[in-house]
Amino acid sequence: MFALSDGVFAFALTFLAVTLVLPTSLGSPVLPSLPRYLASLQSSFVGYILSYFVIASWWSSHHRLFSSFVRYDALLVRLNTFFLLVISITPFLVTLLFAYGPNGFGPGSLSTRLAIAIYACIEALGGAILLGIWRHGTRDHRLVAATLPQDWIRATERMQWVNVGTFVVSIGIAFASPLLAELLWVVMIFGVSRGLLPRLGRRPPPPRAPDRLPGAPDGPAK
Repeated sequence: MFALSDGVFAFALTFLAVTLVLPTSLGSPVLPSLPRYLASLQSSFVGYILSYFVIASWWSSHHRLFSSFVRYDALLVRLNTFFLLVISITPFLVTLLFAYGPNGFGPGSLSTRLAIAIYACIEALGGAILLGIWRHGTRDHRLVAATLPQDWIRATERMQWVNVGTFVVSIGIAFASPLLAELLWVVMIFGVSRGLLPRLGRRPPPPRAPDRLPGAPDGPAK
């Protein structure tokens, strides 16, 4: 399961670069000057960098969650498949940001607001699926070791709620200022929002985890 998941993440990260338009693809016999061409890619690069770190953030969360599982069941596999679907479609969402990305802090056009809102909706869905995976696996320690601390379970779940909530809130913000919505994603990606959480209890260090799934000698959970 790790091999398939990491493969999808790697493909999505690599395919992001393919969405950048080369000067030879512009259909003009005369290439534009390099400064003008790079300036025209400003919003494209912003969307590329944002999406790269969004996918990398999901990979980090996915790896952190799955490293705690010691067995799996059919529902876990299905949920993980739907989560990977969100990851695989992210490069397409980036093309929307390339085409309709914001150029300032104003409300922008309706297409710009919709592009940001669609992106945020899909990523919020991915976060919700990942949260569902964690809650399914840790309920009554169904798929995790019985010794996994409750503090770890609750704190990890809380961080997933922060990720989902950030994208949900950005949907509303997108209709007032699409660029501000993107900045909110930056806050989430680089962990600034995590600084608000120590008062609620700092997450304990991760427990020892198996190298691969399934970790239990008797295979999948029934």
